[in-house]
Amino acid sequence: MAGQSNFQRFLRDIEPSESTSMRAQSAHKTLRSFLEDHETFKEYHVKTFLSGSYKRDTAIRPKTKEGETERPDIDIIVVTNHTLRDKPQEVITLLYNTLKDKYPDIRKQTRSVGITTSTVDMDVVPIIAPFGTDGTLYIPDKKLDCWLVTNPPGHTEWTTEINKKFSGRYKPTVKLFKWWRRENPTISKRPKGFVLECIAAECMDPSVDQYPELFVGMLENIKSRYSTDILLGRVPYIEDPSVSGNSVTDGMNFAEFEGFYKKIKYHAEIGRKAIIEEDEKLSLELWCKIFGDRFASSCNTSSLLAEAYVPSLSFPNKPVQPKKPGGFA
Repeated sequence: MAGQSNFQRFLRDIEPSESTSMRAQSAHKTLRSFLEDHETFKEYHVKTFLSGSYKRDTAIRPKTKEGETERPDIDIIVVTNHTLRDKPQEVITLLYNTLKDKYPDIRKQTRSVGITTSTVDMDVVPIIAPFGTDGTLYIPDKKLDCWLVTNPPGHTEWTTEINKKFSGRYKPTVKLFKWWRRENPTISKRPKGFVLECIAAECMDPSVDQYPELFVGMLENIKSRYSTDILLGRVPYIEDPSVSGNSVTDGMNFAEFEGFYKKIKYHAEIGRKAIIEEDEKLSLELWCKIFGDRFASSCNTSSLLAEAYVPSLSFPNKPVQPKKPGGFA
């Protein structure tokens, strides 16, 4: 069977490259300095910090398509001194107007400002801290025309604690999960990002220390845990670990979750076969059905795989413009 060493090589391979990380770092530092020093916006600026998968160390290598590497997504939180009395749309507009001269490819989003550059995509999220930065934080929603409770720093702290609970295996397994999700899209990209991280935390077994069993066991637990929700035709309630009473699946419809669940069910069966298969060539073939071509190339240290693996045909999916909540990735 293909075992722990194969997965460790694959995990090293799907890490963001050093050049990707350097581009991301340069981009977010430039933007944060620009806001802090801006002639008019500095009156509203309190501080900025990173959020999302890069901050939580759950990001994976960007896609490469036709020799071109796609841009990584960076989430930047901008704490302002606005209050709950300020209109959410006006706060987003102020941030947009501040950034548009420096970043021409820019757009207003429901809870943030989106920016595309030649090297990265940035989601710039204004929030307020009316009770201080250690108190409750709020994010604007221009569609609902209200301020919603949020807690990006809490998500980062929670991820760190969960990773400790799993003896450092949580974040790597999340990366496997995110790669699997990228390779196996459904009718939409949902669930993705932080929702996948919450699902993994609910369904991983902390007593397992081998990645093949840990990953497949997680898929099997997802299949079991959410089976009633599928039977009843509803999206499961998955508690936001840092905002009590919120579900991270809010905004997802049943068709989106059902498509994801069916993929989970199918690949859980393949993964279990891959684990029990004693022939290494056949086991590797099965894992490649789950993780795609990259798993093959990262494990190709043996002639066994070269003999066994024939890349499958793949076709590009129609891109979907994400509508992610600010502060999440």
